[in-house]
Amino acid sequence: MSKPSKYKHKFIQQVVWGEMDAFGHVNNVTYVRYFESARADYFTKEGLWDSPLKPVQAGPVLTHLDMDYRKQVVFPATLEITLEVNSISSRAFSVICSMWNEEGECVLTGNASFVWFDFTTQKPSALPELFKTKFGNTNLV
Repeated sequence: MSKPSKYKHKFIQQVVWGEMDAFGHVNNVTYVRYFESARADYFTKEGLWDSPLKPVQAGPVLTHLDMDYRKQVVFPATLEITLEVNSISSRAFSVICSMWNEEGECVLTGNASFVWFDFTTQKPSALPELFKTKFGNTNLV
């Protein structure tokens, strides 16, 4: 595993008791939810989501998720989740993530790939110009 980094966007996640499993640590599936919550916060703050009251005609669909678990987390805990868009193409993008405990230790690194999907035609479509404008200096694929 490569050395973890902290990324531009920061999201604070409280660990709750019910997220622990029979082995006494946070269940591995829970980290996927944490990553999702941090991404939603990131996209909201970057102005990349339409209003939740409008019907959604297109949007990102997760195509691949890769997570490296580095250290156990137990309740009570607070995690700092950092992430950023690290590559874009004409129809897709990826987001890289790292999660840190209160001692400053990296507990997880992850990468999520998305395709922009048109729900009307049921096919991948072009990434909106807003993504290209905001993340044009990232690694273009």
